[in-house]
Amino acid sequence: MQNNLSVVVLDKNQNSREIIKSYLEEIDLVGDIKLYDDYTQGFEAVKEGNCIVIMDISSGGDDVNQIAGSIKLYTSKLVITSVDCSTNTIINALRMGAKEFLPKPILKSDLERVIAMLYAIDGEEDSSQSKIITVYSNKGGIGKTTIAVNLAVELAKVTKDKVALIDLNLQLGDISTFLNLNPTFDVNYVIRRLINKDEKELIQAFEKYKTTSLYVLSDPSYIEQSESITPQQITMLFEALKKMFPYIIIDMSSNIDGNSLKILDCSDWILFTTIVNIPAIRNAQRCLNLFRSRRYPADKVKIVINRYMDNEEIKIEDIENTLSQKVYWKIPNNYFTIMEAINKGISISEVNANSNIANNFRDFASKVSDDIIEQAVIKYRA
Repeated sequence: MQNNLSVVVLDKNQNSREIIKSYLEEIDLVGDIKLYDDYTQGFEAVKEGNCIVIMDISSGGDDVNQIAGSIKLYTSKLVITSVDCSTNTIINALRMGAKEFLPKPILKSDLERVIAMLYAIDGEEDSSQSKIITVYSNKGGIGKTTIAVNLAVELAKVTKDKVALIDLNLQLGDISTFLNLNPTFDVNYVIRRLINKDEKELIQAFEKYKTTSLYVLSDPSYIEQSESITPQQITMLFEALKKMFPYIIIDMSSNIDGNSLKILDCSDWILFTTIVNIPAIRNAQRCLNLFRSRRYPADKVKIVINRYMDNEEIKIEDIENTLSQKVYWKIPNNYFTIMEAINKGISISEVNANSNIANNFRDFASKVSDDIIEQAVIKYRA
């Protein structure tokens, strides 16, 4: 095999560095090996090109966490090591963007396995960790587009990862209006002409939102174009997106048809959105029964209450008892801030970063990210 993998080792312990180096030298896939005890210098080496990074975080500290969090901007092949292999440490490693966590002392067999795994995904993104999160309500006027847009914006800020926001309300989508974007391309164009292209060409069809890592794909420009989009094409779209984006946020219509069911079936999470009134709760009950009939896993559907007020006559406990499911998140009622954001075509946090609803969306994005990471840890532990 050709020795074409470059590996940068960041470890403050000299003995540990030398042991890792000796293991790497016996792996045929590995070519260039660079060792650093100074993480700042090592980070400069990482910035020179795509490489595998093996980084020890045993010493902790804000500088270590900051460098680890920045590495994913230059390479997706990050391996975190530590003498502490507690759940919190593993969660922290995955939050930094690690593809793998190895407890110390590192076993040669574990390192060989990880290098082989990273070699196998070289040149393409690993789609196994990507999550499709669909914001859905079977009743119009609930505010799901507001939720999808602002959750996506805050996820991009919180995670520093690439986040896709896709408008699959194929006939009456509003995402480009909510963010004041004038897209050159749309989802119909991507499905028809770019679905099999490489990432560099495909991502050019997305509109980047300001200076964030949020990439937006709008609904079809003409209503008649939406009528020819099939469930099979939606599946192909998702497969392509999962190779490019760790987080994919979907806004869709309230209708139940073939395309809608395909979107819901393919989603990893469904943020089922409702408000606190009797008709909305009854509609929610019917929709949750549909999800159960389709045998969705219990942790796939998350109930989100929009426009919540503490003095509601109907209490959260009443909703949970009626729907036989816990409420995942509550978004406060702040009509004027939301309307100002929509009318200006900006996110809620840009209208008033200190408002209750801006803080709520930041916390919402953090919870979503943390819960996804914790799910990965559970699988890792298994």
